[in-house]
Amino acid sequence: MSVKPLLALLFLARVAHAEPEPAHSVALLPLDADAKLELYGQPVASELARALVQGGLDVLVVGPKMAVPEKARLVVDGTIKAGRGDTVTLTARIRDSRDGTIYDTLVVTAASLTGIDRAEEELSAKVLPSVRGRLATLIEADNAAHAGKPPDPKPAVVKPAAPAALAVMLASFHADANAGASGEALRAALALAFVPWASHRHHDVHVVDQYVLAGKIAQAVVAQRAELAMTLDVLAIELVQADLAPIPTARARVRVRISDPEGIVFDRVIHTDTIVGEKGVGENGVGEKGVDQPALIARVAREILSIADPQVRRRIPSWF
Repeated sequence: MSVKPLLALLFLARVAHAEPEPAHSVALLPLDADAKLELYGQPVASELARALVQGGLDVLVVGPKMAVPEKARLVVDGTIKAGRGDTVTLTARIRDSRDGTIYDTLVVTAASLTGIDRAEEELSAKVLPSVRGRLATLIEADNAAHAGKPPDPKPAVVKPAAPAALAVMLASFHADANAGASGEALRAALALAFVPWASHRHHDVHVVDQYVLAGKIAQAVVAQRAELAMTLDVLAIELVQADLAPIPTARARVRVRISDPEGIVFDRVIHTDTIVGEKGVGENGVGEKGVDQPALIARVAREILSIADPQVRRRIPSWF
């Protein structure tokens, strides 16, 4: 296990305990993973913890071989397993900490390892309402039992915490002239996908001209009171159209730089695997002409951000 993912979890635990601890907490256990998938265990757990904390729940991060704390009313654990072909299955269980009753088993499948980030976000989106609903019912039942009266048929409501202020980040997008029209299309697609991607990680994006960050990226972060800056420079994109292959495909190279106020912490060219599109249709809805190139390029942009996401997470503590 690397140190930085663990630090991220400890950071989340501190956030959860910043306010007085409620009577009922949720224990988050490490996810069991196949040997070749072990390195994904902590990032997936971090995403689950983030969702629960942002949902206003008190999260107790339980390390390997640690006992579940007594104040935990629910336990969340799970598995990461390789499926057929390149698929990866993420499973989360929500169970009672007292008698082990399993209330919900939630499953999400990623088509490949490159899609595991989106899968963990989808799993988190399922886990939060399940945990909140089960916890509310248990709180009501526990309170009623303590008072010696039957539980109210209307369950208690767990109110979410007030949303935290978003951290500011700078971003710029550029396409090399050699990348051609497709490179410019990918640059535009990256700019379009970037804001919702960063917002999901609780950052407010300020898009700036590439020259603002060229050669002085850290200074710009300090001057604009941002937490970090990212530049994305499209170097190349290769499109194989449907008239040359049964299904259109694409590959791309994008230079990504990440800087905090101290300086550049990541500077590398990201290479995508082959991104597979879909057969296009002709004017009458049949045939294989008219490949939906914008949709394929948008898919490439999402893949670039998916690859960049863990790199940001390892270097920026609040990116969770």
